[in-house]
Amino acid sequence: MSYKLGSICHIEMAGGNIAEMKEFYARCFGWTFSPMNDTYEFFDAGNAQGALDSDAKPSHDGTVLVLACEDVEAKLKEIEADGCKVLKPKTEIGGDHGWYGYFEDPAGNKMGVWQPKGE
Repeated sequence: MSYKLGSICHIEMAGGNIAEMKEFYARCFGWTFSPMNDTYEFFDAGNAQGALDSDAKPSHDGTVLVLACEDVEAKLKEIEADGCKVLKPKTEIGGDHGWYGYFEDPAGNKMGVWQPKGE
């Protein structure tokens, strides 16, 4: 596999309880996983790959990964029903860029969801 220099080639996320994180991301977003060891598990999100690292500390500060979805409001309800906290409800983005919302995943990472504006 070759990468353009400067392109994102791997994403590492604080993993917390890796089994719980795997269940959540597989169920809510369809991610697949393959283990490396007890504290590090690779994920494939379809268009990006990375790993969950249970040794890393979750944060609400800094970089936020935003995941595409069909309906922000419905996805946030699904996420909340799964026991996670919604940090920002469905919010419109100006300039016809769609809608977004934020949630806290099972490890405590601040994450986002985004829905494009329909045509």
